[in-house]
Amino acid sequence: KYEKGNVTEADMSMAKLKATEVLAMIADEAIQIHGGMGLMEELPLERIWRDARVERIWEGTSEIQRHIISRELLRPLGA
Repeated sequence: KYEKGNVTEADMSMAKLKATEVLAMIADEAIQIHGGMGLMEELPLERIWRDARVERIWEGTSEIQRHIISRELLRPLGA
C-alpha cells in the first residue's frame, strides 16, 4: 500500500501506534528480565528503554494516533 502511494493518515497512525507500543512492550520486558541492572546507564538497554518512552510522544502521542485512526474509521458513517 505504501509503495503504491495509497497510504492514508490512518494507515500511518496505525503503523506508528503499533511500532511504538511493541517497542515499549519489548523494552519493558527486557528491563524486567535484567532487573535493576537493566537501568544502569552503562548498558545499551537503558537508552533503548528511555527512547521507547520518547517514541510514544514523538510526532504525536499514542492517544492522538488512536484519535486519528478512529476519525478515519468513523468518517464513512458520517461521524
